Amino acid sequence: MTASDEGHSLRGGIDRDALFKIKDEFERLEPLASGELDSVTNPRRLRFTLTDGIGAVESATLDVRWAVTSDYNAHYSDSERDLRWDVHPHDYPVPPTDAHHHPPPDASNDPNDVVASCIEVTTVKRVARALHVLWRRAYDHGTVEGINDVTT
Repeated sequence: MTASDEGHSLRGGIDRDALFKIKDEFERLEPLASGELDSVTNPRRLRFTLTDGIGAVESATLDVRWAVTSDYNAHYSDSERDLRWDVHPHDYPVPPTDAHHHPPPDASNDPNDVVASCIEVTTVKRVARALHVLWRRAYDHGTVEGINDVTT
């Protein structure tokens, strides 16, 4: 699922340099991750392939889109679940800011399920670090339970 499928999207074009910074930072922190842009010259997303997953899952992906306006979308997916952290305009009744979380198991777009994102940082490298902290915590605990409850 992409943000455009939700009826709202990132403001502005994709920031290629930001995707490279996220790739470098996340790979520096996480030996299980390998990132690749879908196009080096005109990327739409950065995909991390994770060689081990949360719990019994054997692998996973984390797709990241980052706009020149600093809107972003980070979509974790494995064979058991999907979830997302987004910063972009939305029509959900909560939260009142652009930062929101689509919870597992299906990254629900139901307005009653979408909640405020726990990611409070806004710079490219800090968001990359926050995504790593959230994924690594879930990986180490073997569950996504409470994945959006961490303070970043």
